[in-house]
Amino acid sequence: MKLYLVRHGAYRSEYTSALGPGLSPRGEEQARVAGAFLRKQKAAPEVLITSGYLRAQETASEILKQLNITLDPIESHDFSPGGDPETMRAVIESLEAKEVLVVGHMNSIGELAHALNFQAPPYFDTCTMMAFEKQGSSWKFLWFNDCGRTVL
Repeated sequence: MKLYLVRHGAYRSEYTSALGPGLSPRGEEQARVAGAFLRKQKAAPEVLITSGYLRAQETASEILKQLNITLDPIESHDFSPGGDPETMRAVIESLEAKEVLVVGHMNSIGELAHALNFQAPPYFDTCTMMAFEKQGSSWKFLWFNDCGRTVL
């Protein structure tokens, strides 16, 4: 299984919804850049997981547009800012999919990445992405993309 972890894009300061703020214009552009990068990587997620917060939903939606893929997201509070990395890992590993896209938040995504592979940075800036590949019972760290700057 390939796993793509993405932190949501930059968001507005106004909370206009119970689901939190939506993306700012900068965040919308970041999400387009993230999607275009994933398209170049030939990403083809079969499953999308988000926290359910508006900024994560909007980031995921824009990424899927860039990939020309339609998926119904699995919205899980396990992937919210205070989510437990081992619970998130268990959810992901229970899926029967070749590729999974998770769009979440700095703390939860960073902690999940570090739990999957200690070489992964635990901090994610807005729209930062990482890719992993499951090999047996462990996860190989493939790449890190800091909104356009890739580190292999």
